[in-house]
Amino acid sequence: MSDNNVLGNNVFNLPIYGKPIELDDQGVYFAKNKKNGAINNVFQLVYEDEDWYLYQLKNTSKDGEMGWVILADNGDYPLKSLVTEEIRRHFDKPEYAELKGAWQLMRNSRYGFGKFTPVHADEEVKYAMILFSGTEMLVPLLINKAEDEVLQSLAEPD
Repeated sequence: MSDNNVLGNNVFNLPIYGKPIELDDQGVYFAKNKKNGAINNVFQLVYEDEDWYLYQLKNTSKDGEMGWVILADNGDYPLKSLVTEEIRRHFDKPEYAELKGAWQLMRNSRYGFGKFTPVHADEEVKYAMILFSGTEMLVPLLINKAEDEVLQSLAEPD
């Protein structure tokens, strides 16, 4: 493998290897509390009018009602794909050295969505919601794609 195909020690730029973010990735995602297993954040990735958008389910001003709020800052709504050099800069750090694979990343000025394809085919593809502070990426929040049964449990009142 040539040096231009290696991004740090753990992120590889192999066009035929890394799975791009595609229409099948649209949907609802959730983050779990590691201590009690409760769902504490719900996100939705949407492709609309040739752009990607990221939403979060939040309480509305009406008592007990929830609604989707677009994750954006200063009107910068659509998520744009990052080039390989930017992905390398964000993930070429010791804290990301453990998992081996390829990241795809989209972001607007403040929020991002990432897809991680592991080197080993028997491992699951992972997803992340990512906050940015200027040009710096904050620690990614790993999220899970919601299956139908999870979506139904979210819709049912307690």
